[in-house]
Amino acid sequence: MSIWMSLLVTFFFLFILVKLIKRSSSGKVGSKLPPGPWKLPFIGNMLSMVSSQLPHQVLRNLARKHGRLMHLQLGEISYLVVSSPQIAEEILVKHDLSFASRPELLVSKTVLYNSSDIAFSPYGNHWRQMRKICSLELLTAKKVQSFSSIREEEVGALMNHILSTAGSPVDLSKHFFTFMNTVTSRAAFGTIYKEQDLLIECVQELAVLAGAFDIVDLFPSYKFLHVFTSMGSKLKTLHRNLDMTLNRILDDHKKKPEHTDGCKTGREDEDFS
Repeated sequence: MSIWMSLLVTFFFLFILVKLIKRSSSGKVGSKLPPGPWKLPFIGNMLSMVSSQLPHQVLRNLARKHGRLMHLQLGEISYLVVSSPQIAEEILVKHDLSFASRPELLVSKTVLYNSSDIAFSPYGNHWRQMRKICSLELLTAKKVQSFSSIREEEVGALMNHILSTAGSPVDLSKHFFTFMNTVTSRAAFGTIYKEQDLLIECVQELAVLAGAFDIVDLFPSYKFLHVFTSMGSKLKTLHRNLDMTLNRILDDHKKKPEHTDGCKTGREDEDFS
């Protein structure tokens, strides 16, 4: 065991040495970066994020000290933290193309087919084509309005459920999450499927994993460090569960009878397909 510890310590100091050499060879490039908290070699500002507070609260407190445009170095990755509406407008409006692409995360690469979805796909022809399909086919004003009855029914069901539990604690976060997924399921597939609870559970787990800091995303070039985290296996299991659930839903959806006369039998038949 002592041999392994010695090797790890040796690797750690080698990484620090490499980082120091790279920094010295880069000249004064770092002086162009916005101000930020003092950082350590190799890990950067990771210790600044260690707190009992939530990440957005930690960033708020750091921004109050270091300015509305702040630089953080978390591992190998540089971050710009913007805490000003004016600077945010400058970035999102005037320099939007420079900041259009999303970061490459293990979550999106594993679960979302190598970041090929509209949320994490890099800016380019593929992303523009997906955006065009969404804006012209899926999310037009007419299409969204056609599902208003679904939203009204589900809001009514949610309100009735809350009223029926008067005097008892109500987990609004859970009910709102279920409400959004039920509306999405009915709009996308035309009905509520028995696998919806499993799908919601998978989406919740995905949200938790996507919002967490992981060594894989902070040190992408040091592949051997990835063996120290269980994120990869968790994401692969989640990906399999999501795929199986969605495939069952799609198979059931394809088996629905088609109406050759072009008429719908009811609102349950109205969906994105």
